[in-house]
Amino acid sequence: MDVKRWLDGVRPRPATARFIAEALSRKAGVTFTLDDIGFAGVVTPETLERTLAHGGGISDVGSRLLGLTRRDLADDPVALQSVVVPDAWNESLIAWLLSRPEPMPVREYARPSVGPWDVETIRATTQLFANMGFQFGGGHARSALVQYYNRKVVPLLDGKFGESVGRALFAAAAEITELVAWTAYDLGRHGLAQRYFLQGLRLAQVSGDRMLGGLILADMSHQANYLGRYDQAIQLARAAQEGCRNASTATPMALFYAMEARAHAGNGDETASARALLEADKWFAKRNVNDDPSWVGYFDAAEMASEGAHCYRDLRKPSQAMEFVGQAVGLCDPMYVRTLAFDRLVQAASYVHMGEPSQAATVALEAIDLAGPLKSERYLRYIRDLQANLDAYAGDGQVVQFNAVVARKYSQESD
Repeated sequence: MDVKRWLDGVRPRPATARFIAEALSRKAGVTFTLDDIGFAGVVTPETLERTLAHGGGISDVGSRLLGLTRRDLADDPVALQSVVVPDAWNESLIAWLLSRPEPMPVREYARPSVGPWDVETIRATTQLFANMGFQFGGGHARSALVQYYNRKVVPLLDGKFGESVGRALFAAAAEITELVAWTAYDLGRHGLAQRYFLQGLRLAQVSGDRMLGGLILADMSHQANYLGRYDQAIQLARAAQEGCRNASTATPMALFYAMEARAHAGNGDETASARALLEADKWFAKRNVNDDPSWVGYFDAAEMASEGAHCYRDLRKPSQAMEFVGQAVGLCDPMYVRTLAFDRLVQAASYVHMGEPSQAATVALEAIDLAGPLKSERYLRYIRDLQANLDAYAGDGQVVQFNAVVARKYSQESD
């Protein structure tokens, strides 16, 4: 009777629809979504919450990501406006720290068949989109990135592959998932970003790449810090350190300690921040770029200095911040437009803390000119925070000019 009602157009309950899709997927050896079996109408907010889960079988990750990317591409407000769930960070870091190696699934009759070329294609495409993000912001070409990810990457997770290709595939998929998450974060879509980060961590766990898992925990720490959840940011950064201590090259370890330093600075703890920053410097001094994974190539001397500048800006120690930001700007590759804009605005904030509003406004105007049409909500927050810092100097001529440029250039983004 139930089958007849479904064929007549009556929609089953969400849990029943998911059970049917999962049963058919197991039987056929491929993943069927609710859309595929004609039950798209039963997708509910509860389904979105599945993407907060870290556990489950390997096939569950692909199913979660397929549903999440479809919502993302459809600009589903439930997904785009979803909020961060802090408990999910805690659950994921514990699950990752306690995880054990997992066997690759054996799918003799699965399609598509995945080979090394597929993995290399994913990695090359990830690098292409990552470079565009550094230059133009996370909002640039994001739809194209998510569409590629949805159509070309996620389906491969349920394909046929051997052990070595499977591990490499899940690592490459984790890397591009991390990028998709960052682009959402850069646009201020924090709940969506968190869900991608969580699933990226699960992919990294399946791949067996501990360093890559540590990177994603460090990303979560960065986001938690940005959202003012400093204690959780500290815990996430420390989980990355502990989980990778015997499995990481030096540069990622420097990054993990830098994230801890940022979180302590946000918490106003100068001593703990300086201690973590010193530890980051020690690891960075031991780095050998030839040993590092490709995804950490961006974390160079300029990026290390930028982390120090952010720490001392947040601690309101302008002289130290200026020392670091001078190094960061001087060493930064001009390709990293977003990073340079951030550094300049950190410099401007430090001038405010030194009581030099005119100089702060001048530097901020240079940053705006440098950024051009940068599509980044994080960048806009730096601008808004600086405006708030300059409120007490509203009559200063340079500050007046800065506020006028911001009003003219970014009024549309604020609407």
